[in-house]
Amino acid sequence: MNRIHEHTRGRTKNSKRYFFEIFLTLSLIAGTYSCERQTNWTLEESGKIPVIDAIITNELKNHEVYFYSSSTSLNQAPEGISGAEIILKAGTNTYTFSEKNDKAGVYISDEAFRGAAGIEYYLIVIYDNQSDTAKAELVAISKLQEMIIVNYDSAYRYVYYDDSSPSMTYLSYNWSNNTDFCEKYGSCAATQVFYTINLLDINQTFAPDKQIISFPKGTTLARAKYSLSDEHQRFIRSLLIETEWRGGIFDTEQGNVPTNFKHGVQGWFGVCMVLRDTLVFND
Repeated sequence: MNRIHEHTRGRTKNSKRYFFEIFLTLSLIAGTYSCERQTNWTLEESGKIPVIDAIITNELKNHEVYFYSSSTSLNQAPEGISGAEIILKAGTNTYTFSEKNDKAGVYISDEAFRGAAGIEYYLIVIYDNQSDTAKAELVAISKLQEMIIVNYDSAYRYVYYDDSSPSMTYLSYNWSNNTDFCEKYGSCAATQVFYTINLLDINQTFAPDKQIISFPKGTTLARAKYSLSDEHQRFIRSLLIETEWRGGIFDTEQGNVPTNFKHGVQGWFGVCMVLRDTLVFND
């Protein structure tokens, strides 16, 4: 499944697409960000905005929708919005979502279903005597590439190469069987997200460097790759320009991230095909 290479780094021959690694959730040592360029954030005060985070996939399961209020400060956790009515219309089928009792703002479908190609999906959210709707369709996905792992810093690291079509790939690491590594990093797990954005952008090309996650032998690597529609990748591009790509040498003026909702709700509703695989790396 995996190939071991000497430490090299490059891009695919199709140079229109540039790979981008985004560090998402990693509870590591206190100096996590010390190697990154400092960015001074200027935040404008604004009222709380309702935000939806919803991805329906082709997996047969009870799908989840996250509905919360935007934060008014940089490190403030978002507050879940309770009491909303969330409905998904998929062709001739209708699916309702109920809020989890123990998690405000987390809504789960009342029945299991899977997303399919050729169907128009409409997510309807009703809250505070208001309603909003977003539309999405599932697009195809290219196959998962072979995992490429190289030697790095007396351990190993995963190398992401550009995909052949727009996608996002979550890569989760678990080295809980290595107590020394857990103690060294202050965590036994980590997650990265890699994007292939098929839109040439100077901010992406000259984005600030991100921390590389190294891992020991015996680590379990689990990948989940999601297809992205053209509209979905444009949303992610705008989100990255406002967040992870800031601090580079070609920063642009901050603006509003687009949404596919029509009447005030922010965020994104997407329908994605997903592929998953798992590797226990033992060289």
